[in-house]
Parts: sequence; C-alpha cells; structure tokens
Amino acid sequence: MESAMSEQINEQAEKMREMAQTTLDKAKEAVSKYITESQKLREKADSSVRSTYSAAKEMNERAVAFAEENVASGFELAQRLLHAKDPQEMGAVYQSHLKEQMEKMNAQFRELASAMNQPSTVDLNK
Repeated sequence: MESAMSEQINEQAEKMREMAQTTLDKAKEAVSKYITESQKLREKADSSVRSTYSAAKEMNERAVAFAEENVASGFELAQRLLHAKDPQEMGAVYQSHLKEQMEKMNAQFRELASAMNQPSTVDLNK
C-alpha cells in the first residue's frame, strides 16, 4: 500500500513537472515572439526615423542653397548698380532684379512645398 501510494505521489509529481515544463516552454516561446516582434518594430521605427531625418536634412540643405543663391543675387545687384550710368538705369536694374528675384523665390517656395508634400517612402506595415 505504501508502495502504491508512493507510486501515485511520484506520478502526480511527474505530471506537475510536465505541466510546469509545458508552461515554461510556452512562456519562453511567448517571450521569444515578443522579443522578435519588438526587434521588427524597432527596425521599422529606426528606418522611419532615418527616412524622416534624411528628408529633413535634404530640405534643410535645399533651403540653405536657396539662401546662398539669394545672397549671391543681392551681391550681383549691388555690382550692377555700381555700374549704372544714371538714376534711370539704376531704377531699371533694380526693377529687373526685383522681378527676377520674385520669380526665383516663387520657384524656390514651390520646390520646397512640393518636397514637403512628398509621401514618406517608409511603410510601417511591412
């Protein structure tokens, strides 16, 4: 009888170990899946951040280039005004410069607005 009881206790203990092992295996699998999905999400986020940074950097570089062009244009105006022969020529040079600058700045603003409206190339659902 003791032997049967001891055997029954051993069987119960073995079943408990098996259940605990199954629970442990499932927990490990769940954590592994969680870590894998977390890494995928982090990689997507990193990619999105790189894309956003790249777009912002490109936009900033373009804006700086436009500013440099506009400053150079101001120096060109000053040079042309220095060589004007009379006030009427100075007025014509200045008027021409203003027209050119307005056209140039409108084109620059359109380019920047177009770049800002470009959709992101990163698909976060991948």
